[in-house]
Amino acid sequence: MLAGAEPQSVPPAEGAALAVSLLRRSGIAQTVLMPYADRLADFARWFRQLWAESLGKDGAGTTPIDALGTIDQHSQLQLWLDGPADKLFTLIVLDRAGTGARIGAALAADPALAYIRDRTIGDLMAAEQRATAEVLARNGRPVRAIRLSTLDERAMGAVMMHFMLETMIAAHLLGVDPFDQPAVEEGKALTRSYLAADGRAP
Repeated sequence: MLAGAEPQSVPPAEGAALAVSLLRRSGIAQTVLMPYADRLADFARWFRQLWAESLGKDGAGTTPIDALGTIDQHSQLQLWLDGPADKLFTLIVLDRAGTGARIGAALAADPALAYIRDRTIGDLMAAEQRATAEVLARNGRPVRAIRLSTLDERAMGAVMMHFMLETMIAAHLLGVDPFDQPAVEEGKALTRSYLAADGRAP
């Protein structure tokens, strides 16, 4: 990141500005992170905690929702498209075309399934993630896609740093301290006092 750089040239700053602007101008108070990779399910939960405990202070913040493609594409897309227009969507997509097992003719014998015959599982996943992004956009839902060419330790480090920076910048725009968690500490203090009351606390 270069000092004085325009926000649109710094992806974490652009993402933070997008989230805060949509909250203030359009009341979009939820942010959905949906990776299209089972290996990123724990990452999505990590993001949910990071965003929630860093920004949810003094009446500020947006509610993070972790999702997983293609599971939540099928279980929640109806709500996302035809329910309240109160969510920002971030899809993490992988270059999958041409990868994985090939769908043989026997599995696609039904004429209704002819479109998947001789395609790979990666082709199917690539089409699914593309279709989800496009249908969200066509229905006026704010959506962005972060594309990863591979999923290795370098890519994970980069995407984690992206979201840490995006969270810190969003906190600055919202006027909150991203590095404390007073509400959580209040719960911990009460827990300790309840345990101490029974006379067995250390």
